[in-house]
Amino acid sequence: MDPQILLEDILAEVDPNSPRVGTLTNKLLEEFQQGYPLDNLRLLLRSENERLVNTGIWIASELGEWGKPLLNDVSPLLKHPAKRVRYFAIDCILLWAAPPNRFELASVVALMDDSEAAVRMKAMDFLCRASKEQLLAGLAYLEDTEPESTHIRGLHWFLGSSRTNPKEVISALQSAESLCRKYGVVAATQMSKENMEPLLYASSMDDPDVKRFTERHAAIA
Repeated sequence: MDPQILLEDILAEVDPNSPRVGTLTNKLLEEFQQGYPLDNLRLLLRSENERLVNTGIWIASELGEWGKPLLNDVSPLLKHPAKRVRYFAIDCILLWAAPPNRFELASVVALMDDSEAAVRMKAMDFLCRASKEQLLAGLAYLEDTEPESTHIRGLHWFLGSSRTNPKEVISALQSAESLCRKYGVVAATQMSKENMEPLLYASSMDDPDVKRFTERHAAIA
């Protein structure tokens, strides 16, 4: 099927719950993977229609490195009102943002405080999977532009030697600050192949985000 017709059909469909939308979206993804110009995806990513942005960001998140030229189009979507859009935008930033993209990397870290649990979990996944260079770049941006950000202390701890010490990680999980506990459970997840004690401790906690993250990790592992 002509990819332009696919795109026009997606634009014309008014029912976001129509099974036809999913079929068209999957076919359009295949066309982009086979070389259909990315400029055509920008039409969806820049739309004011939430359904179309949802479609565009999901396709973008499935493109891997091929989608990197869309970084500047996806970056603003980290603040989109729709949680699904923010969620998939994080995947794109993880794959596409290099250390020079300090703003984008810091913006994802900030989503650990998002109002939606699913987005918070995705931002914590990002923390778990991002390279040290990506996290250092995000930290540098925050230190330059938001010196009062609580994430500065969290990132310094997470990038230091304490996060490899089981006792220090458990201490972070016992913190009265919810953000500190989030950094702690990500560290616990990362060390779980060598030492399960911090993750087991995290799984017994009442903190809903900590519990959710440990369950998510167990489901993926």
